[in-house]
Amino acid sequence: MQEIARIHIDASPDDVFALLADTDRRGEWQEGVETFDYASDFDPDDAVGATYTQRIREGWRVTEYQGEITTYDPGACWGSRTVGGSYGMVVEYRLTPVDGGTTVMTVVDVGSNSWVVRLMGFLFGWLTRSLGRKHLRALKELVEAS
Repeated sequence: MQEIARIHIDASPDDVFALLADTDRRGEWQEGVETFDYASDFDPDDAVGATYTQRIREGWRVTEYQGEITTYDPGACWGSRTVGGSYGMVVEYRLTPVDGGTTVMTVVDVGSNSWVVRLMGFLFGWLTRSLGRKHLRALKELVEAS
C-alpha cells in the first residue's frame, strides 16, 4: 500500500464520510465517474461485501469496472476493491478527526497483469498522486460548501 494524498477538511468526519458514501454524488468529486450503481442490495449496517458497477470516462472512452466494498466504517473509513480494463485497485479513504475538522488520507494499491500498465504506473506514479490530490481537493470543496 502506498499513501497517495492527504488533506484537511473543515468538516466533521461524519459529514466527510456522508459524501464519500453518497454514490449519487461521486462524480462531483471523483473525475470521470459517470455512474456508480450497486449490483447487490446495499445495507449501510452491513455494507462490506456489497458489489457495484462503476463507469468511468477515460479520455474518449468509458470503461466499466466491477467493485466490492471492503471497508465501511461511518466517520472513519470507506474502502473498495475495483477491477476492470487492464488493472485493479484497492482504495481506502481514512478519516481522522483533527482540530475541529477531518484529515482524509487516501491509500491506494494498484495492480495489473499488464506489463505496460505496471511500467506506466512506475514511470508516472506522480500522475496517480496528482489525481488523488485533485479528487481530495474536490471532495474538500464540496463538503465545506455544504
